[in-house]
This record gives sequence, structure tokens and C-alpha cells, in this order.
Amino acid sequence: MSGITGIFRRDGKDVNPADIKKMNEKIAHRGPDGSRTWCEGPVAFGHQMLHTTPESLQETLPFEDKESGLVITADARIDNRKELAPKLGIEDQEHVSDSYFILKAYEKWGEKCPKELLGDFAFAIWDKNKEILFCARDHMGVKPFYYYLSEDVFIFGTEIKSLLTVHDVPHKLNELKIAYYLMKVLTDKKFTFYKDILCLSASFLFVVTQNDNYLKKYWEIDLNFKIRMDSDKDYINTFHDLFKEAVRCRLRSSFPLGFDLSGGLDSSSVVCMANHILNKDSCNIYHINTFSMIFNDFPQVDESYYIEKVTNNPEIVSHMILSDNVSPLNNINTILWHQEQPFNTPNMAMLWNMYQNMEKNDVRVCLVGEGGDQTISHGKKYLEELAVTFHWKKLLGELSAFSKRVNKNIFNLFVKQVVFPLIPFSTKNFTNIFSNHLRGNNSDNSHILNQDLYRRLEEDSWWKTFNINSSKNFKNARNAHYFDIFSFSNQSTLEMIDKTVSAFCIEPRYPFFDKRLVEFCYGIPTEMKFRHGWNRYIQRVAMNDILPKEIQWRSLKNFFTEVYEKNLLLYEKNCLRQIFSQKNLLIKPYVNVHKIRDSYKKYEKGEGTIFSNRDIWLVTLLDLWLQNDKRD
Repeated sequence: MSGITGIFRRDGKDVNPADIKKMNEKIAHRGPDGSRTWCEGPVAFGHQMLHTTPESLQETLPFEDKESGLVITADARIDNRKELAPKLGIEDQEHVSDSYFILKAYEKWGEKCPKELLGDFAFAIWDKNKEILFCARDHMGVKPFYYYLSEDVFIFGTEIKSLLTVHDVPHKLNELKIAYYLMKVLTDKKFTFYKDILCLSASFLFVVTQNDNYLKKYWEIDLNFKIRMDSDKDYINTFHDLFKEAVRCRLRSSFPLGFDLSGGLDSSSVVCMANHILNKDSCNIYHINTFSMIFNDFPQVDESYYIEKVTNNPEIVSHMILSDNVSPLNNINTILWHQEQPFNTPNMAMLWNMYQNMEKNDVRVCLVGEGGDQTISHGKKYLEELAVTFHWKKLLGELSAFSKRVNKNIFNLFVKQVVFPLIPFSTKNFTNIFSNHLRGNNSDNSHILNQDLYRRLEEDSWWKTFNINSSKNFKNARNAHYFDIFSFSNQSTLEMIDKTVSAFCIEPRYPFFDKRLVEFCYGIPTEMKFRHGWNRYIQRVAMNDILPKEIQWRSLKNFFTEVYEKNLLLYEKNCLRQIFSQKNLLIKPYVNVHKIRDSYKKYEKGEGTIFSNRDIWLVTLLDLWLQNDKRD
């Protein structure tokens, strides 16, 4: 988690060195171990260095290779160095940086180089001989990359705030993005809350020259890709080996390792596999640090029981962080400055508190369980698929096992999991409208946008595409799994986490988003993902003798909704009243003020729904962000 910046003056003018220096200074928090710039004619690169891996301790960026005429700036960790070294004719030694592997890969393969790389990366290479600026972002979008492009200039950086320091970049809000945010709908991956600043999407490369530019997707999974093995044991053993390698290659660090341990299946799997690798496969006892949020006043969401099942081990140092009394708006101005936009999750203040604890314990690398749901899949649509393909015996067996696992009536499960999802969207939509009409609800009040903004939203091409896609049922479980893997929400979540941990000089790493594991899990039969009534089946079985049984066969995980809803009102009533009672609302151009004030009154009385209460959070964050953005 370093930071990169860059300017390419397509009009041929020389870059002002002060501009790239300002860009670097704006993201100084990302790199306490060194700040450097490189500037030559119409191109300038910047870098803020955070040392994490042994190789990074000797790395210098931006780096110019005089022999090849290539210059690189990068925020990257390359995981297949051993395989790349002989192909590139370089050594896999600590004095050879990951960025040098990237540079040599570009020299050998040109724009095909990102396909050859494994790991997390965002980089830019200036090819002096061809006068080409080549940029790329990793397969799943772990490392951020934002840019502004005009006929005169191309400006990029790890964070938006660095771009806004350059006078060429306009500071205009993207009001349609605000509309999508308030509607709880995720937009195209490239759009940001600033009208002319875009995001390079995951698995994309970008080539920019003086007179041309083009985007290209360098990796995606074939929708029809399938893996067939001889036995269940082969699938399970392969998953185990791939997951083990995904964790192992992310343990490369010169600093104490931290683990975000929630007590759920995914974070626990990462911790237990790491402990297995570091201690069972070596002669030394290696202590790892886990960090967990616990609750005394909210026993219904507390995960201490499961956390202790993992940490009851002399090789694990557990840090339990009491989070009962954390206001959702703690440190909110600082958090919003780092996030550069309003955000959906109301648990950010608690996460902030946890990462602060990591920093105090000298952690610079944090392994996170994020991505398990998407990569391994819950087997969505599988039961429907069995029904429509007339596999009734198997369907009955799965429903029976599922019923026993969740302790629910099998007929009710059949209706909810099979019958209702198969009803056409248009029919369900008509039923909802008719139901609202009977209750006296006006369809115009089904959202919190004001009328003008909603009309503009309805005219937007992405909104029309979203409504068309929403009306289609996925054909089968594989289609649903594909959507989960490549959903915008994955990239959005990764960007949000990156900006949070950047405040504490921590690099997040995600074993479940390892490209090899993602491809394997998509390709295997759905019955390896959902079997005997259990979702995530292959993971549960593959973690036998590594994961505690209580977590391995755990049905559900708790969520923090009750904590935020209670604490927001308990600690921030004055702030909320000020936002929702003021006459000159900053949110007035975007929100139906009467509706949101009515929702707030219900929230105060404890009469709000989970959806209307979430509206209160979204509007609160939008108002506070607009205040901060206005000051900047």
C-alpha cells in the first residue's frame, strides 16, 4: 500500500515539477518511508513508499531503466516471482524489487504483461522510445487507480485528492453518482463522485499516447469455463492446495502480520491456514496477531465465542477490541477525507478503531477474509436449477438437509428458495406496486430522491441497463456466481478498505481474491459449492483438521445493524437533528426533504424499518461529505 501519481502532458508542454510534488504531498500518509518524483519533459511520475515486503526495503520508485528507456511507478506485490524469474532472465532475490519484475515483463510482453502477473498491482510505465504511457490494474481491483483525461493532459493517482491539486482537473460533483448512492444502486465501475475523474476498473489496462488512448480488458473468465475432476477428493484437495498457496504468498512481510478476525468462516479460515503454514510447516514458532471487535452490551452480535475457538492457541496473539460504545460518526471528518466520498457501511468507525490498534502493534500487513462469499459462492440459484431441470430427487434431498440445518419448515423453504425466485420479475414488480397501492403508498415516494434528480436518473443509460438486467433472472447457479465474482461491489469494497487502512500505513491482502482460486471455484460443479444443505461446502470440507469444528460447520454469522442503529441515535442525536432540521440543506438538490425528515422522525421513535434507517445513514454521510468537500 504505497501511493503513485503521474502527469502526461499530451499537448507536448513540459510538466511543472511543482505539480507532481503537490500530488505526492497530498498522499504523503500512504508512504512514510520515502517520497520521490521523476520529471522529464511532458511526463512526471511520483511515489510514496511504504515498506512491507523484504524486497521493498531496497526498492526505489519511480525507477528509470536507462538501457530499455522505460520508467515505472507502481504500488504492487507480485506473487509469481519464482515462475517469472527464468522467463525474464532475472533473479528471484531480495535485491530485485517487484516493480522491476513488472518493468521487465512489459519489456518482454508489452501490453500482454498484466496477464502474466499474479498479485495485487496498479502501475504506470512510460515508454520513452515509443512515447506510450501504459497503465494497468490487478485482476480483482485490490490496488486503486484514478485518472483524468483530456486532449491536453492525462493525470493519474492512487487517490482522487492528489488529482484535484492540479489546476487542469475540474472539481465538479457527479450528481448522478450521488443519485445512485442514495438509491443503493451500484453504478459502472469507472464512475466516481467527481464528474470528470474516472476509475480504472479491475483487470483493465490503459494505453495513452499524444493523439490516442484505449482501454482493454486483459482478463475475464469464460462464462462457459468448467473444471471436471475424477472425484470429490480431487476437488477438495485442489481447493486446499490453492487456498494454502493464496495465503502463503500473502505472508511475505518484513513486519508483524495482522489478521482481521471476525469469527466467521472466511476470516477464521485465513487465520488458521496462516497459522498452519507458519508453524506446522516450519520448525519455528511464529506468533501472529489477530484483531477482533467484541461487544458486551450487544450479546446478540458478539462473536467472542467463535473468535476464542480460533485464538485459543499459544501461537496466536489475540487483540480483543471492545466496540460497544463507538459512535458511527467518530472521527467522521478524518474518515471522509480519506474515503473521498460518502460510503454505505455504518461500521467504518469501528473498523477505524481496529486498524488504529493494528498500527499501535507495528502491523503493516493485514490479511483479510473479504471475498469468500463471492469466490466460493453460496450456491445461489442451485435449488431453482434442480427444479427446472427436473432433478426432483436431488432437490428434495437438498431441501431436507437444508431444512434440518436451519431448523425451518421444508415447505416454507421450497416456496422461498424455489417457487418465489422463479416468478418473473415483472409479476413480482406488479405485485409490489399493487400492494403499495392498497397500503396507500404512492410509487413516487418509494425512493428518497427529489423529483428533478430522479427524472435525470431515469434518462441515464446506465439506469436503463440496470432496470433491464434487474428484470432478468439468472439462468442458473453459474450465472449467479459469475455475477458475484465480477460485481462492482467487490471493487468498491476493496477501494473503501484501502483508503481506510492507508491512514495507518497498513497494506490489506485478500487470499480469497487470488486469481487462481477465483478461476478454480467458478469452474467446479455447483454441487461442490452447495451440498447436503450446506453452502460453501468445498471450503468447509477442505478445512477439516485446520478450522475448529464450531466454525467449520457454522450456519450463520452475526451482523452489526443493531449496534449502529442504536449508537447513531444515542451519541449523535444533536448532529442528526441539525442535519435534518436546517432550512438550507446541502442535500436539498438531491433528496426529497419531506420524505427524509419523516423517516428521521420514525427513526427517533424507533418506528423506522431497516431500509428507511439506512436512508438516514446515507443522507447523513452525504451531508457531512458535502460540508467537507466544500471546505476543500
